Amino acid sequence: MKPRIAFSLLVIILCSCYENSFLEGIPEVDIEDDLSIHKIELTEISYSSYFQDSMVTSTQETFLLGNNTDPYRGTVKANPYFEFSLSSTVTGFDDNTLLDSIVFVLKIDASHFDTLPEFDLNIYQLSQRLEYQNDDDVFYDFETFGTYSNPLITTKVQYLPSRDSIRITLPMEFGMELLEKAKGSDKIFEDNEDFLDFFPGFMLEVTGQSPLMLVSKESYLSLYHKTPLELREDSDEYKIPIGEYALGYTHLQVDRSNTPFSASQNYTALPSEESQDLVLADDLGFGGIRIDLGDLAYIGDVPYDYYISEAYLYMPVKKATYDGKLNQPLHELDVYVMDKNNNIQSYLTQATLTSFDEIFQEATYFKIPVKDFVESQISGSRQTDGLWLDVPSSTSFNMGYLVVGENNTQYKSKLEITIIPLN
Repeated sequence: MKPRIAFSLLVIILCSCYENSFLEGIPEVDIEDDLSIHKIELTEISYSSYFQDSMVTSTQETFLLGNNTDPYRGTVKANPYFEFSLSSTVTGFDDNTLLDSIVFVLKIDASHFDTLPEFDLNIYQLSQRLEYQNDDDVFYDFETFGTYSNPLITTKVQYLPSRDSIRITLPMEFGMELLEKAKGSDKIFEDNEDFLDFFPGFMLEVTGQSPLMLVSKESYLSLYHKTPLELREDSDEYKIPIGEYALGYTHLQVDRSNTPFSASQNYTALPSEESQDLVLADDLGFGGIRIDLGDLAYIGDVPYDYYISEAYLYMPVKKATYDGKLNQPLHELDVYVMDKNNNIQSYLTQATLTSFDEIFQEATYFKIPVKDFVESQISGSRQTDGLWLDVPSSTSFNMGYLVVGENNTQYKSKLEITIIPLN
C-alpha cells in the first residue's frame, strides 16, 4: 500500500462465446464478432485508519467487562456501571427472617481471547445514582459515576465458557444491611426508587489480564434467607436482577500507545505507511478503514462503448493478527462511500469474509463488490470520494477487530474490473 495514486494496468483479453445467462442486463447491441472481455487489475491502493473519540454504550443489550492487552488493538479496559431492578415487592421476609448468604450471579453471554488465566475482579458500590448527563438520554463510554473508595469485594475468578455464569459470594454485612432495610420501617423493597436511593448499583473492574466478556442483564443478586426454628434445611431465595430496563452502560478505555497505530489522532486519517503498512477496524477502539482507489476516469477514455459487468476489491487480512478460536477476525464490514472530508455520503454494501485460511493465514481476504462505486469514479463525477469500511452496528459489542495488510504477491490488495466492449 503506497500513498501515491499510481496504478499498474494489466489487460487480459479473453475471446470466447458465453451463454445468454452471463449477458443478462447488458444493453442490446449487434455483436458481429466474438465477444471480448477486458480484465483490468489495479494493485496500488491507498489505505488509512480513521478513529473517532467516543461511542454510546448504553444502548447495547449487554455490558462489556475485561482488561486485555493485544499487540494490534492495544489495551482495552471495560468497566460496566449498572443498577438493579426489583422484580417483585413480595419478598417473603418477616421480622424474624435470617440471612444465610448473598450471592452475585454474573451471567456471561460470550467472551473473546484466552479464558484460561484467573483474574482479580473488584466489585464497587456506586455512591450516586446513574442519571443521564445529556438530552439524548444515553451514556457514552467516557462517562464515570462516583463509587465508594474501597471495593465491596475483591475476588479471584476464572470464566469457564462451559458455564454461563460466575457466582460471587458477597460480604454478609452488605446482605444484612439490605435485609434490615427490607424488614424495617423503611421497607426499601416496596418501591424501586426507594431501593435505588439506598443502593444505586455496582461498578465492576478487572485488574490483570483477562478475556473480554459480555455481561448479560440477566445477572442478579440472590438473598438466601430462612426463618429460625424451621425444620427445613434449605433456604428461600429472593432475586434482584439487573433487568432489561435498568440504567447501565460500559465505561471504555483504549490505549494504542504500544501498537502500530500509536500515532493515531481522533478524526484524522492515519495512512498505512505511518502504521507499519497496516490499517485497523475496531468497534471498541472507535476505528474504521478508509480506502482510496485514485483517479479511475482514464479507464473510460476509450473509443468504444463498453459495459462494466463487475468490479471487486480484494482486501487481505494480515497474517498473525488473529487465530481461529480465541481471537477470530471480524467476518463482516459495512461499506460506505465517503467524501474527501471523511463524511459518509451513502451506503454501498456489506462485505463478508470470503476466504478464511486458519492454518497458513495466507489466503484470508474479503472480496468486496464495488461496481456502482467504480462506475461513479470512471464517470469522473466524484473523484475525491473513497470507501469507508466500518464495523456493523449491533445490539451487542463486537469484541473482535480486523487488521488489513499485505501477505504475499498472490493474496494482495487489488481492484479487479471486468469490462465488455459493445462495438
